This record gives sequence, C-alpha cells and structure tokens, in this order.
Amino acid sequence: QVKGSASRVYPFDCAAVVLLLWSRELHAHKMRALLVRLRPLCARQLCSGGSGIARGAALEHAKLREQLEGIKQRMKKLEAVNPALAAAEEEVEAAMRLLTGRDPQLRSGHNSADAFSPPKLHHVNVVSQKGANELLEFYRDVMKMDEMPAELFPRTSAATQGGAGSDVPIAFTTDGHMQMHLATQDLGVPHRSGMAINPIGVGPVGHIAYRTDDIEAFKRHLHAHGVFFSDYGTRFAKDWHQVFFLDPVGTIIEVHSVIIHEA
Repeated sequence: QVKGSASRVYPFDCAAVVLLLWSRELHAHKMRALLVRLRPLCARQLCSGGSGIARGAALEHAKLREQLEGIKQRMKKLEAVNPALAAAEEEVEAAMRLLTGRDPQLRSGHNSADAFSPPKLHHVNVVSQKGANELLEFYRDVMKMDEMPAELFPRTSAATQGGAGSDVPIAFTTDGHMQMHLATQDLGVPHRSGMAINPIGVGPVGHIAYRTDDIEAFKRHLHAHGVFFSDYGTRFAKDWHQVFFLDPVGTIIEVHSVIIHEA
C-alpha cells in the first residue's frame, strides 16, 4: 500500500516483495537491473492520480504484467544453474506462505503440490468472419478497454513452421487485468498445421486462455487426466508455448507459458 493512495493496493506489490527477497541470493546485479527496468513503469502507474483508472493505465498495467512474467522465467533459469540458491529456498517459501496467508487466491490446498502454477485467466479470444475492426471498435469504444499495440504480441507467420501459423488480422485490448484477443476467422489453420483443434476457426468465442509457468508440467498433467490436446508450441505466438484442448461441453481452452529466448 502506498501513502497518499487511500486503501489502494497495486497488483505488483506482492511480486515486488518476492523479487526483493530473492535478489540477495540470485545474481544481485542481474536482479537489480531487472528491478530498475520495472521502477519507471511502477512510478508512472502510481502517479496516475484520481480514484479511477487513468487513461492508458490499463495498457501500462498489462505491459508490466507481461514483463513480470518474463522476469519470473529468468529467475527460474538462474535457480536451475545455481545450486547455492537451494539454501535460500526455505526463506522464500516462508515469504510465500506469508503472502498466501494474506491472499489465499495465490495458492489453495488442492493445488499446492502441483509442479506448475495454477492457470490464471489471461484472455478471451473472439472470432469474426468480418475481421477484427468491428470487434476492436466495440471493446475499445463501448467497453472502454485500452487498445494494445500488436507489437506486444510477436506472431509466427503462416509462411514459417510449415505454414502452421496465421497471418489474419488480430486486435488486442485490455482492462489492465485480462485481455481480449479479437481475431479474424481462419479456417485453414488445421489444414496447414495438421492439428485437430482450430483456436480461431469457430466463433463467436474462439477460445478462453489461461497462463501457467511450466507448460511441460501442465502437459504431463493433461496426459494424467486423459485430456487430448493440440500442442501448437510457438506456431501462433513467438513468445508463448500454447496448447489447446476442449472442456466437457466443447469450449476450446488455451493454456500457455511465456518463452524466454536466449540472447
């Protein structure tokens, strides 16, 4: 909580606390550099003023969440190659237990032993035969969501990976927490990709998407429950590993994790 902001608590507070706790044991100079990159974004968010969400704040918040996910993945890589970090495990776990006590939604009893983080709602994909512009105008102008630059979502061209990607227009909006991905229908995806599930072929709801931190562990979880899935990898999004499957009534579900590319 920040002085002068009444009782407003910002979503990145808990994550920042964890990052600071871990920075003592992780390569300090690397972690400090990552935190320095976040501070300007945090400052702009905190200084927006007013009781509502300032213009553009939702977009800024969504950008911050995407950057934070990348930081989490870099932290996992650092832990994997630094055995000495195991000595800090109990301290980190104690900090997480404290945070969980304050916010039970972070982890509940039935999923505390899972190897992956509980999938969190990330976006809803809506498909239109008419193209993305009509949908964009509605969610931006009627629902008052912020439009997100397409550059935030590097896509894989249909000309690459054996033609398994898609080049149809897609627009993106956010309310600062979840996103809407507004897609033009593409019926050729299964033919080009050889996959059984087409996430942008049937509308109006193309799919509902969730994010986890370990897509390989989640795939093993799906196998254990006998859930068939189409593993698209990075065919659609260069920075996400995506899998798609059906819920019991036929809704297409996406689960993805962020991919960190080596420099």
